[in-house]
Amino acid sequence: MSFFPWTKSIPTESEEVRAASAPLVDSRRWQAILETTDDVVLLVDAEGSILVANSVASALFGPIAPRGTLLAQTLSSDLDELYRSAVRRRVSVEREVTLSQPSPRTLHARIMPVADGEEYLLVLRELTELRRLERVRRDFVANVSHELRTPLTSIKAMAETLLEGARLDEAVAPRFLQTIMRESDRLVRLSSDLLDLSRVEALGIEKRPVDLASLVSDVVTRLSAQAEKADITLANSIRTSLDVSADRDEMAQVLVNLLDNAIAYSPRGGVVTFSALETAETVTISIADTGIGILTHDIPRLFERFYRADKARSRASGGTGLGLSIVKHIVENHGGTVKVESEYNKGSVFSFTLPKS
Repeated sequence: MSFFPWTKSIPTESEEVRAASAPLVDSRRWQAILETTDDVVLLVDAEGSILVANSVASALFGPIAPRGTLLAQTLSSDLDELYRSAVRRRVSVEREVTLSQPSPRTLHARIMPVADGEEYLLVLRELTELRRLERVRRDFVANVSHELRTPLTSIKAMAETLLEGARLDEAVAPRFLQTIMRESDRLVRLSSDLLDLSRVEALGIEKRPVDLASLVSDVVTRLSAQAEKADITLANSIRTSLDVSADRDEMAQVLVNLLDNAIAYSPRGGVVTFSALETAETVTISIADTGIGILTHDIPRLFERFYRADKARSRASGGTGLGLSIVKHIVENHGGTVKVESEYNKGSVFSFTLPKS
């Protein structure tokens, strides 16, 4: 139960007569109030025994044992210390606390004395997701700043050198100008990928019938010149139509990003192969390469923003570190999943699975 009968002493007969109906109404009202909040609500006595708990508390900490203590129930010394501080001083206190059980969490705790300091009301508000999003935002801003600063610093240094006279040196000027162009292209790609990522995160999708087999063929044709320049053979083994309900432009972006990645990380003479698997409910597209592969410890983080398994090679190839993150967002927005299998120095297979409807 979420509202415990042992919270009050047994009334006398005269008390029962005076409270014939009102206490029942009040009890039901308080129980209704407790159950309408998304916060954990606990009533604890001065000795630390839990008297009342709502269902949110039970969901977080498990079944509340009769007269169980706050520390035994929450396993949080941080919260217990804050509670004892409120009891000693008989004042309201609040602070963020951490819980390690049943899983790591961050909560805002407010503890207020009631009943002349004999009981204390604890309200715990979940902050775990909010703090995670704040960390993601801070990391994102830091990463973007770093990615912008590197090419801008290079462009500025080259431009200053040219202005100081290197523009007149026929052996130096063309090389510096090529570097400026290369770094400018990198900034353009980064800004484009940032806009794409923002778009796929913020906007909904408009699904229409799409033949993935035809789309794969189009993308292979589009990137064939890039593959030829890198001496990479593109092999498409998909022969039959693969109809799904999806946003064609976004699916094209998924395929372009994955193919561009496979070309960039494959050695000269390598092969990139497209294949498909169709079931009654889903379609899976796989892109296999004969590239350098990925270390096992890098695989879980591949789809994080700006994460690069091979930082030096990625920057040399012009990668922004956002391509796979964009792929993941688009596929998941379509209700699908994305997966990677790889063996270092033997190649990788990136695949995504979409529901047909």
